[in-house]
Amino acid sequence: MNTIVQRVSGWMDAIERVFSIIIAFMLGFLAFLVGWQVVARYIFNTGIFWAEELALLSMMWATMLGAAGCIRTDSHVRLNILIDRLPARVRLWLLTIMDGVVLWFAFWIVKEGIVLAQRTMGGQMSALRIPIGTTYIILPVAAVFMMLFTVVKMFERIVGQSLSKGGTR
Repeated sequence: MNTIVQRVSGWMDAIERVFSIIIAFMLGFLAFLVGWQVVARYIFNTGIFWAEELALLSMMWATMLGAAGCIRTDSHVRLNILIDRLPARVRLWLLTIMDGVVLWFAFWIVKEGIVLAQRTMGGQMSALRIPIGTTYIILPVAAVFMMLFTVVKMFERIVGQSLSKGGTR
């Protein structure tokens, strides 16, 4: 069981690294695009008509992929100073409950994100000429990865806990 968890954990780490590369590219592109838009508007008295929509799309996608990646790397904000002072067994239960809340919330994002994307697919972004739902399709996609990362993290924690007690799983 331990080798399976390690293998899946390696895959999840690889996915998170890919997310980080995509996010870095998107944020770099976003900074360039917004900077160029400011220069074009205030120095050349013109603007890039599609820049605002593409910036919105990039920001939405980078944010949601980043939120999923933060679950994998355990980078979200929480009060570790309190959690770390708890006994190991209580800490394990508390973290499992917290992961359950994350799973519920991510499931809700999947469900409602699909509804939102479907409802807005009929509209079109005026400058980019792509469906508005393209902006929102990242919600269920990222939430599925949030759920996947959370479940794997739970298994890692449980297997790690059993190994620290002398178990062989």
